Amino acid sequence: MVLSLTCRGMVDPPEELLEISELQKLNLHKQIAHIPVCIYTMKSLAFLDMACNRLENITEKIQALADLKIPIMEGNYIHSLPRMFGCLTELELLNVDYNEIQNITAEMHQLTSLGKLACHPLDKGLHIMYNPLSKPIKEVLDGGLQGLYNYLKAN
Repeated sequence: MVLSLTCRGMVDPPEELLEISELQKLNLHKQIAHIPVCIYTMKSLAFLDMACNRLENITEKIQALADLKIPIMEGNYIHSLPRMFGCLTELELLNVDYNEIQNITAEMHQLTSLGKLACHPLDKGLHIMYNPLSKPIKEVLDGGLQGLYNYLKAN
């Protein structure tokens, strides 16, 4: 089952969203500032597109979405990624481009299924290049995903 909510006039998702526990794909473009708690109960969710909202953080509750393969959260105001992203070992694509991420947590090295640092929007992998990263520095990212993982493991 797929649900797409893109109404710009509403800030919060509708209450009926709580009743859809078998949802596999969710597009939520509603200028929301936080991930609605009801999303963490959607155990079948494999695709979550929350690009171009007003998200500032992602809570540790993200680990509840064990089947999540593709979270797209580009174009928000996210400052950091939670450590629990490292528990989402099924991830194939993680897009957090164009946010305000300054540091990458060491637990991210566990996401070996991402395969590579990705630049093209359709590529699978980790999309994190367009952030004001201070740790790791750009030279580390020039070494690709393996260079990033080696850096995270060492620090």
